[in-house]
Amino acid sequence: MSISFPGLPSKASVVIIGGGIQGLACAFNLAELGVTGVVVLDAGYWQGGASGRNGTLIRGGFGTPEWTGLFQYSNQAWQSLSRTLGHNAMFTRRGYLMVAETDRTADMLHSITGIHAQHGVRHEMIRGARMADVLPAIDGRQVKCALMLPDGGVAPHHAAMKALLHACEDRGIMVRYRTPVTGIERTGGRVAAVTVGDHRIAADSVMVAAGGHNPEVAALAGVTLPGFGMRIEAMALEPVRPLIRPAIALIDSLCYMHQTGRGEVVGGTEVPERPRMSLSTDLPVLAQTAAVYARLFPRLRTLRVLRHWAGLIHATPDYAPLIGEHPDLKDLWFSAGWSYGWAGGPGTGILLARAIAKGEIDSRIVPFAIDRFARGKPLKDPAIVL
Repeated sequence: MSISFPGLPSKASVVIIGGGIQGLACAFNLAELGVTGVVVLDAGYWQGGASGRNGTLIRGGFGTPEWTGLFQYSNQAWQSLSRTLGHNAMFTRRGYLMVAETDRTADMLHSITGIHAQHGVRHEMIRGARMADVLPAIDGRQVKCALMLPDGGVAPHHAAMKALLHACEDRGIMVRYRTPVTGIERTGGRVAAVTVGDHRIAADSVMVAAGGHNPEVAALAGVTLPGFGMRIEAMALEPVRPLIRPAIALIDSLCYMHQTGRGEVVGGTEVPERPRMSLSTDLPVLAQTAAVYARLFPRLRTLRVLRHWAGLIHATPDYAPLIGEHPDLKDLWFSAGWSYGWAGGPGTGILLARAIAKGEIDSRIVPFAIDRFARGKPLKDPAIVL
């Protein structure tokens, strides 16, 4: 039995597979460049993927020039995103604190300040009494130092995604959820069309931003991507009066967290995971997160866990994204492999749209090419929480 998808066009300039932050940001910026006939297709429901299930934390500074160059550009895009879209994305520049619990991590944070300075990332090393001012809720006896990025912050899913969707619709972009792409055609070494059930859409270019499902979507086109789909988990505590202003990355504990405007402390702790495409949650992950919270933030010990959920990412061997045209198929583009996809979305959307529409490959995305592992050029970063 065939399934009908009425209203889909038979031709598009660019078909984007994936309606999360990466797909919508690219679509919006293609329209800003004058590209018409952009279609966004998503197999799931609105905000059902990683763009509705992540920690919402945003920062520009990391531990290598490559990561910092790309994410600082995106951090700057976040700061002006509401004005750019004409809708409120609710980005709050409350700062981002990278915390060291060990001497080794403290040395690493000191060493990367030069990278931050080179890329225009404002930063301040925090220690001693200053730590008590910036983060009074933490047990300072267990902390060596922290690196504050004052331009970092958070943006809630519901606001930022709604702003992006409305901005795309304002510009005539077709965005369809619950519309799975079932095939990708190739002709003469380039992508030619996508199929949705029995419906065919000829396309000049196809961009894939399907989160944890990227490898299987790539397989529809007969190409492969490094990495695999993987589950990550997070939880929210019951509301409490303001205790934590900045977004926080506890580098040694592999934990991230922030406090929402409603007073909930939201975050997660990464534990060793195997490839697993499941939204089920595990008690050991919740227990590990709770243990980190209780150890470093004594005032959180008596709070109840309100929610515990999982999301899916496409994990690459170095946890860095895969950005650009696939080397084995012309006009097939990817924004894939994201572990910090929320933070990187607005900036990457600009750069990838320029690459697709104008052939301009910005130096900030070159290191994240899909074939970097084959060339022996992984991008391991010491300042990520994964």
